[in-house]
Amino acid sequence: MGGGDDNKRESKLQAVLLADSFLNTFQPITLDKVTPKVLCPLNNVALLDYGIEFLAGAGVEELFVFCATSGDTVEEYVQKSNWTSSINVKCVKDSSVTNAGDALRYLDKLNVIRSDSQADPFILMTGDVITNVDIVPAIEEHKRRYKKDNTAIMTVLMKEVGGWGVEEDQNGEIISHSSSIRSVSDDLFIALNTASPAGNRILSYDSNPGNTSSTKIPTSFFAANAQIELRNDLLDTGIYICSPDVLARFSDEFDFLEISKFISNIVAEEEEGLQNKIFASILKSNEYAARIHDLRTYHAVSRDLLKRWCYPIVPDNQPTGYDKIYRYEMQRHMMYVEQKGKEKLGRCTSLKGPGMIGSFSKVGNETSIHGTVIGNSCLIGDGVSITDAHIWDNVTIEDGATICEAVLCNDCVIKKGAVIPKGCVIGRGCVIDENIELPEFSRITIFEDKDDDDDFSDFGDDSSSSSDSSSDGSNSESSDDSIEENKKKVLPVLKSGILGVNGKGRLWKANYEDFEVFDEDSDVDSDDEEDVEKRTKLIIEAQSIGFDPTSVFSQRKQSQLEEDGFSDDEADDNKSEDDSEGGFKDDWNLDEDGTLITGRQEGVNVIEDLKNICLEHEVTTPIENLRIELNSYKFSQNASFGDCVTGAMLAIFERLDLKAGTGAAGLVTSFKAELKHWGELFEKLCHTVDEEKSLIKAIETAAISGGVVGDVLSKEPSFRLVLQTLHTEDIISDEAVLAWAASASEADDENPRKKLFTQQQTQDFIEWVEEDSDDDSDDDSSSSGSESDGDSD
Repeated sequence: MGGGDDNKRESKLQAVLLADSFLNTFQPITLDKVTPKVLCPLNNVALLDYGIEFLAGAGVEELFVFCATSGDTVEEYVQKSNWTSSINVKCVKDSSVTNAGDALRYLDKLNVIRSDSQADPFILMTGDVITNVDIVPAIEEHKRRYKKDNTAIMTVLMKEVGGWGVEEDQNGEIISHSSSIRSVSDDLFIALNTASPAGNRILSYDSNPGNTSSTKIPTSFFAANAQIELRNDLLDTGIYICSPDVLARFSDEFDFLEISKFISNIVAEEEEGLQNKIFASILKSNEYAARIHDLRTYHAVSRDLLKRWCYPIVPDNQPTGYDKIYRYEMQRHMMYVEQKGKEKLGRCTSLKGPGMIGSFSKVGNETSIHGTVIGNSCLIGDGVSITDAHIWDNVTIEDGATICEAVLCNDCVIKKGAVIPKGCVIGRGCVIDENIELPEFSRITIFEDKDDDDDFSDFGDDSSSSSDSSSDGSNSESSDDSIEENKKKVLPVLKSGILGVNGKGRLWKANYEDFEVFDEDSDVDSDDEEDVEKRTKLIIEAQSIGFDPTSVFSQRKQSQLEEDGFSDDEADDNKSEDDSEGGFKDDWNLDEDGTLITGRQEGVNVIEDLKNICLEHEVTTPIENLRIELNSYKFSQNASFGDCVTGAMLAIFERLDLKAGTGAAGLVTSFKAELKHWGELFEKLCHTVDEEKSLIKAIETAAISGGVVGDVLSKEPSFRLVLQTLHTEDIISDEAVLAWAASASEADDENPRKKLFTQQQTQDFIEWVEEDSDDDSDDDSSSSGSESDGDSD
């Protein structure tokens, strides 16, 4: 009887969720001991709830939530949660664990992950993952693969997000650098055997920061694998399908401290027949998965959810338990408003999403709230301006305050006229005095630093978590030795008193030993103290909302160029020798200085190749096939999405069957007919305004290139009508048109592109777009005010 019960239990799909990341990117929020990272709200839902909801939906029946810190807090939260009866959630706690490897070794020692067959896998997942993936097909594929080859012990779920890089337009302006859901330090480089009948086998997994241009792949792999694909555009989602052998390997190798290190070492094993194998399962284009590494990615993932990129994980579809308490309704401009508790909005309040307003929150008169998530029971005064911020529960913001790209934690108070600029974090219970303006990227807390603090929670005795919550952080209960040791590790920071006379809190001090400021072999004593402080400050800023990573990526790109043997002195060798008479560049591989763009093969015309790919496309085949082909070429030549849409637009004009003497009406009719098929491609490739601007510049290029199409397109009102058609079809936005107009207005009068801009019909269209954009803004303000009149006192 007992054996039968065991088999029944062992046949359940199990999962392990790591409730600690063993990092510190959410400090000082997690210093209060009652807010471990997995319990921080993302769009007014705890991170942990997203993970458990996903696993329950995947068919997991037994879930082990591993807690190294604040285990009692997490366990109490889990016990109070109203989860579906189909999943049994258990907390496993061990405060001595300091890394993911030790956590998995501890679980292996407990023998809680068991199955009646080694082919039955379990799911391993980090607690900061947000996803809508249908993982069942990947699990079944893993099972089939393992039955044929029991060395295939793990499947890594990966999402295509694009690699990092600094790309510039013809004017030298940065047009892209990296996906917003990748952390700035993420430079994952992998090699895949895509020809393997078993699937995408990972041959190399290098997760080191991008300070080098090289990676190592065993030469034996080239002999054993007919096709190897090198990629830096994939994101490790933090979701892994594992056979029980994975835990055994961790127990055998105590050097495996992190999951990434485990993968990197396993795939590098060369002994044929003895090595284990790890495979990649690449998500579909309509599937979403991202890790919240830091506050910068926290903000990016929040916006993605608000924009419904992770459907059905959206605010108006609350997780289990939340749906009984809250009900959100999406209103104009993707603004989600809670309906059961009903907020109160003052007169002339401007609301513009993507954003949320939680239950029982009140907003004063003439207040502007754009792109902001507001929690429950918040009080916001008159004349307040809040942009791209995250306001947690029970926050008070008094009249005239300004908040921009910041996080305000529970129960904090921002007094009249205070300014909280980008990158700031105001911790639980802090007070910022009247008319105080904090420096950018300041992090304020009332709690003490602890040596072992973790970004999900704080190392230490859980029993003291509530009793210390009212401390102002000025005194320490630790021993004198501990205090002195802490002082040695803490960097000098801004002077005290920046919060004002009636302020409450302190400026958080960054401990440089918590950050990868040094190379592995460097000597701390040999590094200049000021340089250490600058590097630590940059790391903290790079993990903050509002940080622009362009300078980081530019420096990384330059370092790699220098390592490859390139320098500024060699730039002249790559100059274009035959610029066209029309004033535009024929060689799209060169930047504004005539230097070959990194990753592109000299002599290859990227735009011409992309255009030819589009010209070869048959309209009877799905446009998705073309998108995949363009994407593959993009990676092989380090091209951009802007290059792709440029090539596609030039191909459309070349496909138009126009005869000499065709007028504007004939051109636009033919163009609209082509858009019926090509419009979907532009929607998928235009991720930002930059790609939309590239579309307009491609139309300019077609207009000044001569030929039948060029002759028609360059004459009024053809150019204006083509722009208007794209605008009407929502392929280009007001913002793109106005940004292009601002750039075109600065061109030389002799430039043929300037002549297109100065055409009266074009000017009339630009003026109409400006007025339409202004009217939309006015409508937003007036409608918000009128909608709130009924709720105003």
